[in-house]
Amino acid sequence: MPSPWQVLDPSLPLLAATYGKQQVRMVALGLRGGGLVVASPGTRGDEARAALAEVAGPSEVRFLLAPNHFHNAGLADWQRAFPSAQIVAHPTAQPRLRKKLPGLTIHGLEALAAALPDGASLHSPPMAKQGETWLAVVRPDLRVLYVCDAIVNLRTVGFPFTLAGFRNRLMTNPFFKRLFLRDKRAYQAWAAETLTTLAPTLFVPSHGELERGPEVTAALLAVTAAA
Repeated sequence: MPSPWQVLDPSLPLLAATYGKQQVRMVALGLRGGGLVVASPGTRGDEARAALAEVAGPSEVRFLLAPNHFHNAGLADWQRAFPSAQIVAHPTAQPRLRKKLPGLTIHGLEALAAALPDGASLHSPPMAKQGETWLAVVRPDLRVLYVCDAIVNLRTVGFPFTLAGFRNRLMTNPFFKRLFLRDKRAYQAWAAETLTTLAPTLFVPSHGELERGPEVTAALLAVTAAA
């Protein structure tokens, strides 16, 4: 049986797997000093965890990143499996996470940021209302950007979602731009600066297909400028 984890970079490692009916994507990244962070850990549960050990070796999961306050379905399950792992999220995401996960401690992003490997970084648009957090890895041989809900790259969109503005392509999430941005122009400026600096050639969305190639940065700049 094939592993649910796709190996994006074996040296870090950087891995991705999808879960649930909506095929939401979680990612796992190796940390400085060993161990892993799993971003948007999903409901795939035991299968994903067993396969993670096979792909990444017997690595301790040290952090569970909620990349916004909606991506919380698997956090309690994963922390039961890895009780020493810290659940971390942007401060804006923490109030709703605490309501959804009573009894669990939600930490800030500082400890995770300090544990990231060289070239990796976290990016949170300050005007996002749901605590959106992106994870980037920029190295000489690797330029990756993982985005939670702000940008999607769907290939199949059901009719109800077309009414909300979703299309079968790379685009800014219509719900994100209409409901979860305080200042759209400020977000466009922030995204332009962030994307230009990171210059990703591999885009890893929570929702939709991966995009690879030298044109990725330009495509992301275009969709955020049109947000």
